[in-house]
Amino acid sequence: MQEIALSDNLTQLTTEIKSYQSIGGQAIFEIGRRLKWVKEHDLAHGEFGKWLESIKINDRMARQFIKIAAELDERRTSSDLGMQALYEIATMPESERDKPQHLPSGEVKKPDEMTVRELRETKKQLKNSNEELEKLRNQPPRVIEKELHVETVPEDYDMLKGMVDNQKATLDRYIKDDAELRKELDGAQEQIKNLTQKEPVSFNNLLVEFIGRALPMADTENVRKQITNPKESESVFMNISTIRKWCEEMEESSAGSTIIEGEFHDTVS
Repeated sequence: MQEIALSDNLTQLTTEIKSYQSIGGQAIFEIGRRLKWVKEHDLAHGEFGKWLESIKINDRMARQFIKIAAELDERRTSSDLGMQALYEIATMPESERDKPQHLPSGEVKKPDEMTVRELRETKKQLKNSNEELEKLRNQPPRVIEKELHVETVPEDYDMLKGMVDNQKATLDRYIKDDAELRKELDGAQEQIKNLTQKEPVSFNNLLVEFIGRALPMADTENVRKQITNPKESESVFMNISTIRKWCEEMEESSAGSTIIEGEFHDTVS
């Protein structure tokens, strides 16, 4: 809204102020505008206080008029509000002037709906809140120290730990030995299985193998040396005697048998 230009004539401004004093209400803004204009432009020539006395306005009241005119918009403020209520609103933080406020009574009102007492209570609450917020902002960061709970280690901890480690090592060794024994057992069982699956050894084959290996050696230089050697000859002739005796017994036992195509057949029933 474009403000109406004010006159620089102090007499005219004085007349206008006195006129608005008789009206009240919305005139408060007009009075405040003119007081502010006179003071800023020094139209009273350095005697602003004396001039205020001439129009029956003290310094405190003049400051309130000027504050209201400077801070509030007369179009958004109820014309029913008095001078003191308007001043309380003008001295509130600008961001709170149009906000609903929670009163100690539990009611919620906007500032232009409050009484002077409610406005002062609201301003006090806002001031306390701002002070607390500012105090929190200015506080250095708090370091929260957490107490460390350290469990006491038993005196015999190292000994017990060593025992457990030894038992574990022993158990691991037993497991390894068991695995190796099982492997060896499996191998032995496999060998036994292979042996049992072979055909029975032929007695005649053993004789043939003996004759085939022993007779060719009988007429060799090595055998002759063994026979003439006193340390070995006794053992050699003892073995020969055993063989001879065994041959005689075999001939006697087969005397009643008939040989057919190289095989003995017992003729005694």
